[in-house]
Amino acid sequence: MPPQRDSNSPPESLLALQRQFAGHLRDPARVAAPEGLEERRLAIYRRLFFGNLNNLFSKNFPVLYKLVDRERWQSLIREFMVDHRSTTPMFTEIGREFVRFLEERQSDGLPAFALELAHWEFLETRVRLAEADPGAVACDTAGDLLAARIALNPTLRLAQYSWPVHEISPGNRPETPLEQPLILAAWRKFDDRLGFMKLNAVTARLLELIDRQPELAGRAVLERIAEEMRAPDPATIVQSGATMLERLRDRGIVLGTLPQ
Repeated sequence: MPPQRDSNSPPESLLALQRQFAGHLRDPARVAAPEGLEERRLAIYRRLFFGNLNNLFSKNFPVLYKLVDRERWQSLIREFMVDHRSTTPMFTEIGREFVRFLEERQSDGLPAFALELAHWEFLETRVRLAEADPGAVACDTAGDLLAARIALNPTLRLAQYSWPVHEISPGNRPETPLEQPLILAAWRKFDDRLGFMKLNAVTARLLELIDRQPELAGRAVLERIAEEMRAPDPATIVQSGATMLERLRDRGIVLGTLPQ
């Protein structure tokens, strides 16, 4: 007895037609269009498919778009369409797929910092579109940050780079990586504007510990850092850390304290 076909799956002939049609839209130079389709209509589909991706990526990666020659940029979009297979159907996540595409290949004609710049620009998009609302976090905005658990801005994202991605522009194209890694924070403020801040390793570790161990009060977090640093005078670390926590609260990275 022949195998039963799932009633929800399309007939093999339709499936083959869909695959050929999709393959033609991705790579019209090498994949022929299905027979019987009017070229005028096909041209519209090809133009819309390519144009939508081109428009999306130029807006999601505006700095990279300005730095790449137009012919190279369009060939990059075509390479993405032909060679990459996305793992998500979400339109808002397509930028992540482009970053993954750049990560998996050595693309000629792109700046050495292209991958990290694309990652930074996508991170900005993630923060901008994050569903979390800083204003909806239930916390005491004037609470004692040493005595209580700390509320972080839920849109906060940290990333480390080898290039000064936050400074790159058409007029500022670095030729060599930084001597020391760069840690950047991005978050959405209460007025929906984006905030950016360059962090040192200790401040980044502070935020990481607060996020990973939300049960700890601010003083306990700072004491943990002093222990990791093997500081001869932990009280000094706690004191300077308290000042940094206040600065982070002023910037909207720290929102206040959580209920006990």
